Amino acid sequence: MKHFAAILAASLSLVACQTSGAAEPIPAANPVATSESAAPTYVTAICGECHAVRANSVSPNPQAPNWVDIANSPGLTRQTLVTFLSDAHNYPMQMDVDLVDEDIELIADYMMTLQTDDYIRRPG
Repeated sequence: MKHFAAILAASLSLVACQTSGAAEPIPAANPVATSESAAPTYVTAICGECHAVRANSVSPNPQAPNWVDIANSPGLTRQTLVTFLSDAHNYPMQMDVDLVDEDIELIADYMMTLQTDDYIRRPG
């Protein structure tokens, strides 16, 4: 479990790279993904500045993990993701963002759509 926590922390270390640090959430025009490739507007606007938030894409920041890799991490569940995102003390300094419950639920719900039974991690 210690190894999983370290992987999860590293994987999510840049969820909100390069944000203004504002405490107010950005309204989501598309709150629910309509397909595997459709990320909610909030996810694309904030998280997508650093992370690849869609399947078959490359992270703009090479140090920011691809969300498909995160979503398919061994042992990751919606609940473990919500728990991690709910505790800002878990965040490295790069994640200078205050997520409200609504944002956390949106991110967790979308990330779970990226899980696949036939997942194979691409070489980094």
